[in-house]
Formats: sequence, structure tokens, C-alpha cells
Amino acid sequence: MLLPENMVRLQIISDKSAVDPIVTKLLKLGMFQPEDPLYPLSNERIEDARRLITAVQDHVSKLKIIMELGGLVIEPLGSIKVVNWIKAAQDVSEEASKLEERYKELLEEIGRLRAEKDLYQQQLKELEPIKSITVELSKLYSLELFDVILAQVSEDKLRLISQIIGDSGFAYYTRFEEGKYTVLIITEKNADIEKKLKETGVRRYELQEGKSPFQLYNEISERINQINTILERTREELAKKVKTEENYIKNVYGKLLTVRDALNIMNKARISEYYLQIEGYLPEKYVKRVQNEMKDLAHVDYIRPRRYGEKEEPPTLVELPRSIKVLESLVEIYGSPSYWEISPIVFLVFTFPILFGLMFPDFGNALVLLLFSIWFYRYGKKRGSENIPKLSIILIYSSIVAMITGLLARDFFGPLPVGGLREILNNGNYSAGPLYNLWPIPASVSEAIKFLLPFGEYSTSVSIENTMIFSVLLGAIALFVSSLLGIIDAIRKKDSEFLFLEKLPLFLLYVVPIFIFMYGITDPANFFIVDQRILGQILNAVLMKSLSENIIGYGIVWWTSFALLYNWVAHAILVKRHDNATWGSAIAMGFIEGGFEGALLLLSNTISFIRVLVFALSHYYILYAFSYMAYLVAPSTTTIGVLLNPIAIVILIIGNLLAIGLEGLVVFIQDLRLHFYEMFSKFYEGRGRKFEPVMAYVSLE
Repeated sequence: MLLPENMVRLQIISDKSAVDPIVTKLLKLGMFQPEDPLYPLSNERIEDARRLITAVQDHVSKLKIIMELGGLVIEPLGSIKVVNWIKAAQDVSEEASKLEERYKELLEEIGRLRAEKDLYQQQLKELEPIKSITVELSKLYSLELFDVILAQVSEDKLRLISQIIGDSGFAYYTRFEEGKYTVLIITEKNADIEKKLKETGVRRYELQEGKSPFQLYNEISERINQINTILERTREELAKKVKTEENYIKNVYGKLLTVRDALNIMNKARISEYYLQIEGYLPEKYVKRVQNEMKDLAHVDYIRPRRYGEKEEPPTLVELPRSIKVLESLVEIYGSPSYWEISPIVFLVFTFPILFGLMFPDFGNALVLLLFSIWFYRYGKKRGSENIPKLSIILIYSSIVAMITGLLARDFFGPLPVGGLREILNNGNYSAGPLYNLWPIPASVSEAIKFLLPFGEYSTSVSIENTMIFSVLLGAIALFVSSLLGIIDAIRKKDSEFLFLEKLPLFLLYVVPIFIFMYGITDPANFFIVDQRILGQILNAVLMKSLSENIIGYGIVWWTSFALLYNWVAHAILVKRHDNATWGSAIAMGFIEGGFEGALLLLSNTISFIRVLVFALSHYYILYAFSYMAYLVAPSTTTIGVLLNPIAIVILIIGNLLAIGLEGLVVFIQDLRLHFYEMFSKFYEGRGRKFEPVMAYVSLE
């Protein structure tokens, strides 16, 4: 689960008449990725497979469109009986053609309407900057005293216009999209200026005679509305027709996917007068099974690729439980793991939801996010999207953790329903919220963990200081583990240069913050005081104060200096080796990249985790501010009175919608940032290629 599966490059040699049963067995296995042979026995391919594969893929795309427009879940169903895969591909392709023919008119109508709509929308986009002009352009262009030119120009032409018109007029412009401007030029009657403008490519807006931009804009908008109505009606007609043969469509779709993968195997195979050669990658644990199943059909052999130095890197397969496999979609934003890399998914499954929950601690807001995520998941499934369901499950995990931290923080749509005016006004004479005594987590627990969630009625400046230390401690642990994984990856890669000149210096650097912020465990009862004392010793060591009183601080400074020097020398050697630089420039670049940048990243990466505290506080105080505004508009000094006031309710709803929408999005992005830039950059390259095996999408009879 943590390490990629060991891959082998499998070679199957058989009589070429055995191609069909071999392909069937590989499809049933579902764990074989075909490749072009390294040493082909000939250059001859199975031409029918090459010819058919494009047509089959085209049918797959068309059926996906039909199912999507018809509102079906895009999934394969059914079974197929195959004796000859080329014949099966021809038959399924013909069946798909007949199916598509039944929807041809509706699809063509939808396509025509979409094309017409796109054309009108482009015209609307061009008219957008001048839609408020109610005068016909021909009248503007035919004034007696002035020349008026209304045009769309690029940024470069905009600079030329002011030079051309000089003191003879002026130009007023507005930007309507990146790099494009609408310009209104008014000059004295001057034929030379207009000629120069034409030479630079400035062309007047020319509209239909007798219509102003305002009138034309409204007419086109009305036409688009009409097209949308017709389009919706046509889609409904298509959806009704599709529903009547849903299972049949999905069966044809499944058969198409299956014959496509079969043709993919055959297309990459090589044949001679008598023999067939098929090669590809297979997880090593399946080799014995393939050899046993094909012992009467073919000779099966394999080689184990090396971790590093091969011309072709094997694909990467990380087998994960289905419940966490969705996190692959986040990792793949960064890139697929290389064959020798530890998968960051197991790392991510814990850290991503936990950090999200710490930055978004409100039970009510997290509950809304959970309900939205469930709806979003169902919506994505209905649309046949692969990414939407994966993103939704990630949000579900994250929102569940946020609900837990919200319970601990005793926050439910802000501080008012639980803490009440007592918390808002920090005054014990006011009433607590209606949920104060009903909340499942007692106030004593929230007080005990105020170093983790430093807000509410127990918030103090000391608790915020402790939370800053705790946030950086989380970062120190994450960075240490990340750099340690980098060492393990380098060992697995079996590349000594990668280990000693890239990953080891980085690891030695990130030992420093973990030592500083974990030192407090020597006295757990005074953890934060001890850590503050160590930080003071480091400052004294930098200021070169008494060695005997600051021995630990001096040790940390010396270790950091050694690690930075090592990083400097390592980067200088790399620049010298790979950039063919002189020793002088190599030492200079080594200092910039290894010494200066290394120190800067050590500091910034560690401190960056303070954002965990910052976003938790910002989330709390946004809702605190709206709760206070609700109190100000409500003519009541009781919490219940505020919560029953209609205006106060509207204010609280607006505040919570803002927190859920804006804060939820920002926290998700920042969570990704902490993983991608602070953690992944220490051990994960993501330059591999994903294992994409061929398989049977329907049952093979």
C-alpha cells in the first residue's frame, strides 16, 4: 500500500493462431499493460487491429455523448461472447453504428443548436463593451466636425494609437478581456490619421445598418434564450428515447470498451510468418498465474527492470483500499509517482483531512459542507464524471474531521448558538447559548485543548502563543517525515548522487525544527515553556552570549551551520557536474541554491504551518464578527432574543454562507499548498507514468 508494486516486463511468444485466446486471458486478468516489444521479432503488425481501433474509439466517444445528454450514468454493463476479436470488433462497431443512427437526427440538431449558440455568444462577447450605446454607429461615424472610430485593439496597438492621434484628439479605452481593449477614438477631421490607423490594423465596429449596439445586443440575447429553450426541449426528447433502451446502450458501450482494449493488445503485438509476440508490464505477483494459464498456449518469460538507469521506466501501480484510492486524484495533480518512489497517498490520507479540520473547526459549517459533498458526489456520478466523485469523497473525509474539531471547539454556525452573548461580549453576566448545556463535549475539554483551538470563552494570549508553537510543531513533524521519505526514496532508487548530494543535506536541515519543537517532551507538563526556553537559547547563541548557559542553543546553531554548508557544497558539485560550470560559478550558484535558499526555505517552510492557526482564527472571528453584528441589530440582551430576531438571522445566514463558501475554498487550497510545496517537494517528484492495464469491461463468455 505504501510502496509501488514490483513490475516485470512480460514477453509472450506463441503460434500466431493463438492470438484470440491469449488476448481473452489477458483481458480477464485485468493486470497487463501492453507495450511495443523492446526487441521485435519483426516489424509486421496485425493491420486489422490498427485499422479498427480508431473507429471503435470514435464509437466510444459518441456513446458517451449520448449517455451524457440522456442523463444516464456512464457505465458499462452486460456480456460478450468472443471467438475472434477482429470479428467481434467489426460486429460491435457495426452494432454501435446502428445505435448511433437512431439518435443521429437529434444529435445533429443539438450540435447545430450548440454551434449557433456559440456563434451568437461570440457576437455577444464582442458587443459587451459597447452594449450601452443606443445610437446607430453609422450616425457616429458621419459627424461633420469629428471623426469617431470605435474598435477592438490589442495592447500593442493601443500604444500606437496615442502616438498616431497626437494632439489632434483623444482615445478612451476599456479592457474587456486579457490583452484586448475596446477603444473610442475622437479626432478632428483628418484623412491622414484615419489612414494611419487603418495601416496599424485598427478597424471600426461595423454593425447591421439601422441598429444600435444596444438594440443588437438585446436581439442576440433574446435569440440565445430561444435557442436554449429549443435545446432543452431537444435534450428532453433525447433523454426520453435514451431511457427506453438504457441497458442496451450501456451493454454496447461496455462491449466497445472491451474490444478497444483487445485491439490495443493486438495493435502493439508483432507477428511473423508463424509466430506472435506480445510484450507489456505486469505486477510480479501475477507472473505465476499467467504462466500457468498460458502453459498450453505460449511461452511466457519476463525480466525485472532496474529502479534507476533504464531507458524506459516501468509504469507505477500502488494498490490501495477503495476507501482511500480517491486521494490519487489529489496526488495526480502533482504527478504520478515514479516506479522507485514511495506513494504519498498513505501520508496524505491522514494529514489532509486533519489539517483541513484544524483550519475549519465549526460543526455546523462542516455539516453543511458534508451534505453538499454528498450531493456533489451523486451529481458527479449521474454525469459520469471521474473527478467529481473523487473530489466529493475527499471533501466528505475532510468535513467529517472538521465536524470533530468543531465539536471540540464548541462551535456551531459561529460562537452564538453555544457560547452565546457570554462569549461574544466576554461577560459572565450575559446568557450562554441554547446549546451550551446540551453540547456533547463539555467546556472543560475545550479548556484543556485551548493550545490546539485557541478561541472561545477560554481564549487568552498565552493560548494563542502555545497554538503558534503547536502549529509549527505539526510543520516540523511533517517536514521531518517528508525529508526522511526522501532518503528512503533515494535508497530505493539506487542512485548515490541523488542520495548524498540532494536528499541527505535536506534531511540534516529538517532535523533542526523537529529537535527544537519536540524538545518540550523532556518535560511534558511544561512542554510549551521548555520550547520557548530553547528558542531563547538559540537567539542567545546567535547573539553569541554565554556558551555554558546556552549549550543546546549553540548545538542547534552549529548543526544548522554544518547542514547548510553541506547543502552548499553538494549543490556546487551538482552544478559543476551537470551544468559544465567553472568552479567559481559552481560555488556561487551552490551558495545561492544550497546555502542562502536552503536557509530561507528551512525558515519559511517551518513557519508556513502557522497558517493552520491563522485560518482557524480567521474562520472563528469572521463568524464572531457577524454574531456581534446580529447582537447589535437585535433589541435584546439575551442570546435567545438575538437568535429569534429576523434581521439578526439574516446576518447570521450571510456570515455563515460566506464562511462556508469562501473559507472552505481557501482552506482546501491552503491545505493543498502545504502538501505540495512544503511536504511533497522534500521527497516526491511525481514524474512517473500511471499503470493503465487493459481489461474486460463486460463479462466474457
